[in-house]
Amino acid sequence: MAIMTPRGLLCAVFGLCVASLACGDKTQFNEDVARNILQSNAVKLEGEVVTITSMQVDCGVESELWDAPSQVSGNRSTARLTPKGRELNFDDDPTMESNFRQPHASVRGTFSLEVGDISDIRNGETAGTRLVNAKTGIRIQHACFPNSLPIMGVKHGDFREDTPVSFLFRQAEDGWHLEKLVH
Repeated sequence: MAIMTPRGLLCAVFGLCVASLACGDKTQFNEDVARNILQSNAVKLEGEVVTITSMQVDCGVESELWDAPSQVSGNRSTARLTPKGRELNFDDDPTMESNFRQPHASVRGTFSLEVGDISDIRNGETAGTRLVNAKTGIRIQHACFPNSLPIMGVKHGDFREDTPVSFLFRQAEDGWHLEKLVH
């Protein structure tokens, strides 16, 4: 009978751990699974609203992504979007309003996501679905946006800066998949 050395034992344990990960339970759903799915594939967004900082608005003016903001009404200013801004998948003029802490803009296109805090995971309305609420941002490849731009969640039909985004996941034979962003 062969005696296993500590190094051999460590290698055997490590090998079993790696093998068990490869054969993982595809039915399991948790924060790590949700985060991995959201961050590993680009996601198509249609008219979602992201917050931008005042410094990013100024940088966008300097980079000719939009014009300098002008006042539209007593509590609302907008910066007219240019073709360069549309090329980055901004879909509407950046807007500054008194009822929002930061400027915001609408985006449309396919984006890589960055997931922050996952605040809730619960069963969906149908079997094999999960709803995930998470603070999530989009990545835009431009010097004005070195950090992800937070997506506003929707609460009572209105976009809100302090509301996480809700995602619907569906289980298939090969594991969990993102179905859509829900409002």
